[in-house]
Amino acid sequence: MKKWLAMGLALTMLLGMAVVSGTAVASEEPYQLIMYWEGNGDTDQRAIVEAAINEYIEPLIGANITFTIIGWGDWVNKAITSLQAGEKIDLFFTADWNQYMRTVRQDLFMPLNDPNGPYGNLLELYGQDILNSLSPSFILGSQIDGINYAVPTNKELCVPVGWVYNVDAAAEVGFDVSTLEQPVKDLSVLEPYLAAYKELYPDRYPFIGGDFDIDFVPNFANGIDAVIGVLWDPLPDGSWDETIYIKPETEQYRRYCEIRYDWMQKGYTDPDSLLTSYQGGDFRNAGTFLFEPQPLKGYNLKGGELMNASGNPDLKLDEFYGNSKVAQTQDTGGSMFAIPVTSEDPVKAMKYLNLMHSDVWLVNTMLFGVEGTHWQFAEDGRVEIMDGNQWYGAHAGAWTVGDILLQYVTTKEDPEKNRLLMEYADDALSHFSLGFRFDQTPVNDEIAALTSIVDIYNTPLRRGGLDPATGIPEYIEMLKEAGLDTVLAEVQAQFDAWKAAKAAN
Repeated sequence: MKKWLAMGLALTMLLGMAVVSGTAVASEEPYQLIMYWEGNGDTDQRAIVEAAINEYIEPLIGANITFTIIGWGDWVNKAITSLQAGEKIDLFFTADWNQYMRTVRQDLFMPLNDPNGPYGNLLELYGQDILNSLSPSFILGSQIDGINYAVPTNKELCVPVGWVYNVDAAAEVGFDVSTLEQPVKDLSVLEPYLAAYKELYPDRYPFIGGDFDIDFVPNFANGIDAVIGVLWDPLPDGSWDETIYIKPETEQYRRYCEIRYDWMQKGYTDPDSLLTSYQGGDFRNAGTFLFEPQPLKGYNLKGGELMNASGNPDLKLDEFYGNSKVAQTQDTGGSMFAIPVTSEDPVKAMKYLNLMHSDVWLVNTMLFGVEGTHWQFAEDGRVEIMDGNQWYGAHAGAWTVGDILLQYVTTKEDPEKNRLLMEYADDALSHFSLGFRFDQTPVNDEIAALTSIVDIYNTPLRRGGLDPATGIPEYIEMLKEAGLDTVLAEVQAQFDAWKAAKAAN
């Protein structure tokens, strides 16, 4: 009896073994990857997408995945806070405009190309498809002190700021984009059309969304970008103004705030836009607006993405620009995924990222959902979004999903969309600050004090909730008292050092 019992136990153990290349290894439960992904919010379709992906990736990398989709307005309070609290997270969306540098300096992201790290050089060992597909501009441009802390999406390298507009509403008020001299630097040219739309629809707000700065390079001074910056566009003679400005002291800032304050008084903008919970996209999706500021990509490609995500088959969008076509640091790190130090299996996390840059099926399932449930192929080979698809509009969008050259395009988009996106930057100017990243660590205390003041003043001023005639002087005075000049001196010193090192190389 004992002999048969022993044989039975041995057989049971063998059934739990897998033979790989003639060597028996114990089978393991799939590792559960947790991905934090910014977007419009969670959806009941997520479980369907996860199930399909997990069935596919488990045999490939021995892992399953759970997507934690957190809304734009809640990202800092929920996602960043979870990261700082040490929760187990394996993949985390990040960007130069979204606390990338600060998060790295807090030692929350794992170095990905450190040969002396506990897992070796993760990029070289498990991310070969990433390295083969990404331009060196992305790999080098997103590094901090020579280290990659996140994997960039392979996407456009030039993202000017401008506006999308409602084509049908524009026709109603006589707006003809061809009459504008672009880039549009004076928002007052939009006034007559806003007034006409408000007269037609008194209960609507013709200008929706927040604001994107058309005058200054985004995220030049990481951590205090709202206050310190350099001009975006070159001078008329093609040279650059390399002055580092205190933004509220500039004419550009004052003029913008005056116009937005006037628009708020006239009912062109929603008072709720002053709230962090404000979702202007709801008005866009319904088609009850005229203009909305957006980061753009050329060829109305942004408009196409927004139309697809809206769920409104009647929505028609087009665009116009507020800046010259300029490549800047933020664009190289404008969409990335990092592996937090709390990941319990960074190797499998990197293997998943590698699939996002090599596997057509995974990329398009992450983007569009499950074929036959959320989308289907149209006769011309493009993707037709099926009615009721809540997945495509839940996550952040195509610009966050791996490699856009692996993505299908929808029936509402140019068949050459992805090629055009990549080629758009071919004739872009390289900004003089391209590659510079400010390290706020030496002035953390001052920036913390300044941030509390920014939180009080900047959004109300930029969105029209505070009279700039009194608000801007108060704002500047409080910033100065909180140590603005100290921070400005540190930004200048780091920038000068960076320029000197660049010249030496």
